[in-house]
Amino acid sequence: MIKDLENNGLSIIFSYVVNFDEEALRSIEEDYFKLKTNEKHLRLIRSISQIICEFLNIPELSMKGTSSRALREWQLKNGIPVAEIPKMPTGRALNAVKEIFNIGKRIVKKMVSESKERSDLIIDIAFEKAFKYFLEYYSQNRF
Repeated sequence: MIKDLENNGLSIIFSYVVNFDEEALRSIEEDYFKLKTNEKHLRLIRSISQIICEFLNIPELSMKGTSSRALREWQLKNGIPVAEIPKMPTGRALNAVKEIFNIGKRIVKKMVSESKERSDLIIDIAFEKAFKYFLEYYSQNRF
């Protein structure tokens, strides 16, 4: 299957589809329903999830669950609520968000069912694209 994705006039063609473990996808979806945050952050999670889903054949609900799990893991690791990120100095806030994206990327990579090397490259591209979107959003909205 070929996915043809267009971005700012550049066409990227993937002739490889990432296959995910169905049980892992169902499990991660539950995390999204446990997430407690404000509507602005939920819209951002939805937007980032949609961007990643454009590149990966992962269900949007699974990607939202991945985002939720990544946020929770970051909070536990750092002992800081995610809601505090917007109050941080810009550099520190962006580093925190990049850490959250990296956690999400690691979680997604663990759900791949086969051909991990090729899948990892596509997942890396999807997460970098989503982070670029976040940077654009951040520069306009500052959370």
